[in-house]
Amino acid sequence: MTIARTVWPIHFGDFSGTEFERLVFAYHLCDGWTDLAWVGQTGSDQGRDIVGTRPFDDQPDERTVIQCVNRGSLTQAKAEKDMAAAVKAKTGKPDAFKFVCRGSISAQRQDEVRSAAAKLGVPKVVIWSGVEV
Repeated sequence: MTIARTVWPIHFGDFSGTEFERLVFAYHLCDGWTDLAWVGQTGSDQGRDIVGTRPFDDQPDERTVIQCVNRGSLTQAKAEKDMAAAVKAKTGKPDAFKFVCRGSISAQRQDEVRSAAAKLGVPKVVIWSGVEV
């Protein structure tokens, strides 16, 4: 017998910034990420809400800066400011950036963010928009 069920969208707009970051942190913790640090909860995060390592079986682990964007959109200025700050942080340049966003992110914006990251020497960017979270 197959059980049908409906999964309703989560209304991220009802979450505070801290609650949204906590949700993203918990997801990555449950997904097996290691060395997770929720830097954004204490302020002065230098463009880093969460920092963690994504383990891989067949390639080197990736130290990733995760930016939680609990806004209707991700502006290019915000993305560039956060990435530039994260690259200059005392922890050094990450291997990847990940943006987890409440709103939808256009393909053009995703390409622009990836281009800006590449100019900073970070070749990998993952962007989750609200429909994918």
